[in-house]
Amino acid sequence: MILQGYLLKAGLSVALVERHLEVGGGLDAHENPRAHGFWHNIHSQNHRGVPDLPWFKDLELASYGQEYIRPEIAVGMLFRDKTCLLWHNHDVEQTCSSIARFSEKDAKTFRDFHRRFKPVVQSIIGPETFSPPMAAEKKRELLEKSEVGKLYYEFAHRTISDVVEEVFESDQVKAMVSYLFLLRGNELGEPGQGYIVPVACAAGISSTISRGTSHRMAHTLNQMVIKSGGEVYEGQSAVEILLEDGRAVGVRLADGRILKARKFVASTLNPQQTFLQLMDGEKIDSTLKKRAENFKYSQTTPILTVHLALHERPRWAAAEYDPNVMKAWLMVMGVDSTEDIRRVIEDCYAGRVPTRLQLIGGVPTVFDPTQAPEGKHVAWFWQVAPYSLKEGPQHWDEIIDELCEKEIELIHQYAPNINKDTIVDWFGLSPLDVERHLPNMQHGDWMCGELSADQFLDKRPFPECSQYSTPVEGLYLAGSCCHPGGNITGAPGYNAAQVIVRDTGANQWWKAPDLEKIWTDLKP
Repeated sequence: MILQGYLLKAGLSVALVERHLEVGGGLDAHENPRAHGFWHNIHSQNHRGVPDLPWFKDLELASYGQEYIRPEIAVGMLFRDKTCLLWHNHDVEQTCSSIARFSEKDAKTFRDFHRRFKPVVQSIIGPETFSPPMAAEKKRELLEKSEVGKLYYEFAHRTISDVVEEVFESDQVKAMVSYLFLLRGNELGEPGQGYIVPVACAAGISSTISRGTSHRMAHTLNQMVIKSGGEVYEGQSAVEILLEDGRAVGVRLADGRILKARKFVASTLNPQQTFLQLMDGEKIDSTLKKRAENFKYSQTTPILTVHLALHERPRWAAAEYDPNVMKAWLMVMGVDSTEDIRRVIEDCYAGRVPTRLQLIGGVPTVFDPTQAPEGKHVAWFWQVAPYSLKEGPQHWDEIIDELCEKEIELIHQYAPNINKDTIVDWFGLSPLDVERHLPNMQHGDWMCGELSADQFLDKRPFPECSQYSTPVEGLYLAGSCCHPGGNITGAPGYNAAQVIVRDTGANQWWKAPDLEKIWTDLKP
């Protein structure tokens, strides 16, 4: 819908085909069928800095009544000894004060990264996120001429795990930084992503919550599309991308209708769906077919979720150590060291049910009471878990309830008031359920593709399609399989709009970053 909004305002006539009646993919929210008035955000929860993103402003989404709430504290890391570590949303000194209770040295490192790498965030990471990625060789050639660029490359070739181990000394601080990267979809052991550690210290987490559930954001986008003259085919599956003389010329719907395209077709699906399921593999280049077949999904991104309807909010035992923990949005429990993280990664690769339970989640109604009846609450918690269990992914249907009960017991250990008397209702969703509901997230990978060295930046999803255009004339990719990946960034649609407008000669009415100019103009 972000892509559609930009192209509609550029003067193109654009229709969107959505297989669900509920538009917006992971921006979905369902009312609890057994507990009236309790609304559960089924997939997307934490929207990082959305009101500050270019498409939110360009498409004037606030004018449709879209509101975001900014919690004061983004993360509360709860430890087994009832201490906690707090990462404030926009107050680096408060974050450093919390870190200093565990390590003065780590607080100094965090503060130093925040100061030194802010220009990297502003001049490199921000513009690169909202631009088609530049070829790695050209990027290095431009950036290494500047001090900011050299600073970026100081850690760029390393893995996240190596950088965390080198720069921090406290197990708790290492655990916080590493775990949050794991939950962002990063592969901790992949080379080429080490710069993310200092950049995160500089950029912060910037958590925001969509008022009125996550689906309110999807509803707002849909309103914008309709007002701009766009068409939306809801509850309709596209079953074929039509080709004529090697060019994409439309799509066929499941009910047999054909939508013809005068200028382009754009897919926000993953490469296997786009090139292997919706197209005849014999009609596309063999190299492209092979690339799509070999596109990889992360084994450490899938999640099991337990959703709770509650009579009261959790009262975290760590509040005795730091009362401010009650103001935190994302709560982490069961992760005291990088050893805990190593174990869950090993379990994912081995296809084992997690042997060390660990959760990240939150209570949206602390910040937005509209999502539950007056005085009541909803909560959600994610457990990193493998899609491909050694017994097969279908085994999730047999074990999910038992595992969720164990996760609820873990929550009780950190918030003793959460028990059978305070829980109105609960239900779980497995990595298999994620794939069933959103097939684009194959194997439950909500990043829609592993962020490995060969599927990152200018190699995502693969080099031939890294600029959002594809070797199939008239066909574009615009989803999370593209740079910069999943999460609610809107960047794949924003970036694809730039390419489609250029190729079709439409009016680019917005000002997008000019990477080459920005990086050329950096001070030596």
